[in-house]
Amino acid sequence: MKLPFSHYLLMIATSAIALVGFTACSDDESSSPSDPGTTTTTVDQPPDLATPTELSPIVPRPLSVDFNGDGTFAKIEGGAILDLLDTTAIPADAEIAFTEVSLILAKVTETGARQQTPLQLSYNSLSAPTPNINWGSLSANITDNNKSDCGTFMLYAVYNATYDINVPNMFVSIDSVMFVRDQKHCEEVQETPPQSQEQLAAQSVELAPFVINIGTKNATGISLETGTSVSNATADLVFTADELTGKITVHGKNGIQVAPYSNKKDKDFSDDWTIKKLPEQAHLSDFRFKKSSLAATCEFESFMFYVAIGPNYNAETGDGFYAFTLQEKSDTPDTNGNFDLTIFMFKKK
Repeated sequence: MKLPFSHYLLMIATSAIALVGFTACSDDESSSPSDPGTTTTTVDQPPDLATPTELSPIVPRPLSVDFNGDGTFAKIEGGAILDLLDTTAIPADAEIAFTEVSLILAKVTETGARQQTPLQLSYNSLSAPTPNINWGSLSANITDNNKSDCGTFMLYAVYNATYDINVPNMFVSIDSVMFVRDQKHCEEVQETPPQSQEQLAAQSVELAPFVINIGTKNATGISLETGTSVSNATADLVFTADELTGKITVHGKNGIQVAPYSNKKDKDFSDDWTIKKLPEQAHLSDFRFKKSSLAATCEFESFMFYVAIGPNYNAETGDGFYAFTLQEKSDTPDTNGNFDLTIFMFKKK
């Protein structure tokens, strides 16, 4: 008998949670994570991995391990999806989902053997069966605040999926990535060079938040001086949308130039600002940009900050500097093709 999908997911969820609970437990209660929904592991011996199934609709997405500047924290990205068109593995009308996933970390010796490492590996367990896995969404990370281990490491990702509630691990696939944690991250930190006068001044310039409602085709834009919505004729920033794709472009006027906030490559994840992650008290020094990237127009994507620079820009006082991002966009345009936009902006207090 074919189960309704909601009932099916509920029953798989019970099995999956039981499995995750089993694999995350340890006889040593002191080593258990404080959050029961988070798994933290340290390999005590070469990893004993499950045997992958020869037939599997699981399609891994490349794993990556990206450390921050001082090597104390690394984000893990990647994951897996299910090939729903794989009729060889999945019967017609079958409802398949991931039931369990796990990560295993081991150090690779000079001989190629795997051994334990004190690096701490953490990720959130699945709360219910799901059609895809994203390790970033599961907060997968590696931490080491004690400079405890450097060298070459192997990260394994084990994926389990099924369309039969009685066989929760019907399909098993394993992916892996080798990465190197540089020896410098296990050495004493060298004294940082002194900051320039411009950098020191930027730290003292406070920015105030503004929220502005405009549209892509209703003749409204943003006055940067007042942080308000004005007509396109007097606006400093105007936003347009492609009629076919809905992609937004921001246009600078009156000598204003725009560029993306560029901190992505410094590996300091603490200031990866988005509308959901804002500085408690923003300062000019919180937002950086490349002068070579400044232009009169720029593609405007969600979950990214951008800067607008005026002709009177002063890197020490904060005059002529603005940082902004998309807070909200209407799902569909109105009958005139207009998208309603809510823009969140920082400007000098």
